[in-house]
Amino acid sequence: RHASVPTKMRLTYIQDKQLRLDLQYREEDEWTSCFEVDNPPQIPNIAYLGFSAETGELSDNHDIISVSTKNLYNSPGSTTDRAGANKGRPIQSNVVKEGSSWTWFFTKIILFFVAVGGAYVGYTAYRAKSKSHRF
Repeated sequence: RHASVPTKMRLTYIQDKQLRLDLQYREEDEWTSCFEVDNPPQIPNIAYLGFSAETGELSDNHDIISVSTKNLYNSPGSTTDRAGANKGRPIQSNVVKEGSSWTWFFTKIILFFVAVGGAYVGYTAYRAKSKSHRF
């Protein structure tokens, strides 16, 4: 509370080997180990990250500013499956076409106003013609 640096938490999990929690609350880049377990519980391969807090009768404001996650391991066979799945298919480029979106947007706006203006001129001419043949 009222620390000179933002309090940070670093949770490190190495599958089936280690679970470690470090805190930074005294000085920048000075990490204090909270706990370390060499035989961690089994965590599912598909991870879901959630945050929860229970403070009891006393309450305090906790803001989560950012969350950064990293996976250092690829699942086995992920690179070979992709190569085999695309065999014989043409390579598709992920390049996005540039420059045409704004031009097309303004073209549509101009065409809309031309159509509305043309409809107004046509309606005005029709109304003037119908008034002149009234008698």
